[in-house]
Amino acid sequence: MKQLHIVFVIAVSLLLSSCALGKSAKQIPDHLSAGGRQMKRGLEWYQKGCYERSLEYFFRAYELYSASDVLDGVAMSLNNIGTIYRITGNYDEAVLFFDESFSIYSELDNQEGIVKALSNKAATLIRAGRLDDAEQIIEEAVRKSEADAHDRLLVPVLQNKGVLLTKRGSYEAAEEILSDCLTRARSLDPMGSASLHFAFGNLLLETDRPAEAIPFFEKALSIDRELGFHRGMADDLFSMGHAYLKLGQDERAVNSWKRSAKIFALIDQAPELHETLKQLRAAAQKSGIDISLTEAFIERWEHEGLYESPCRD
Repeated sequence: MKQLHIVFVIAVSLLLSSCALGKSAKQIPDHLSAGGRQMKRGLEWYQKGCYERSLEYFFRAYELYSASDVLDGVAMSLNNIGTIYRITGNYDEAVLFFDESFSIYSELDNQEGIVKALSNKAATLIRAGRLDDAEQIIEEAVRKSEADAHDRLLVPVLQNKGVLLTKRGSYEAAEEILSDCLTRARSLDPMGSASLHFAFGNLLLETDRPAEAIPFFEKALSIDRELGFHRGMADDLFSMGHAYLKLGQDERAVNSWKRSAKIFALIDQAPELHETLKQLRAAAQKSGIDISLTEAFIERWEHEGLYESPCRD
């Protein structure tokens, strides 16, 4: 369900604002800042988990940056479009966007952008099951991150490596890396911290330690809730439900999946919703818990629409 590896969505930089030096302020020309305004809107939708809306604005930003030949903005747009394609399962398309972003950042000698493009490509390859290819990209990103000596670049790359090792069943090595990431977590932004806690919770769940996993999912949920990241909240609750089920706490599992399913329905994530409902109904039937009201609301939202949608202006 949740993306178990961190991805860099590159935020808008000074292209959005004027630069003040002393008492004077130099205004950025409108044609150079127009792409930044669209990027900002795209990031706002992304941070809610409204990917279709965010993609529209990232494409708008790409067009405006391209028209004005703002290369770092073009590369930033490509990175963020690739991130949306990765999340929505369009892996081949995502790789193309990350490769082009990497190429432009390399031309600009922008090491931070280079690392972010590499890390995002690795995350995509992990999701696509191309673990050997992902490992090569991660090692290249690690070398460049260590040369830059910034934990905020290195930690997400190492997290991807930890997730890769988890998928390979190399749990001891994965735990060592992810534990190291947690000690450096203060370098991450809140969304990155939530992703890291989720990844560690998933590792604990994979190694049959559900009681230890739950606090990590709860921490991720707390951060995602404060950020208003609806997709993140739904994913956290989905995995928390599995942890409770492993502990034999069926009622708590049902409650977690009810909350998760409602969020997936409200942000129109149909595949994730149907998978969550499958788990929810099986657990509810087993434990004799009535979920008819939750199902009625979800059916209403699917067929009659919403009064209030998180993904609508």
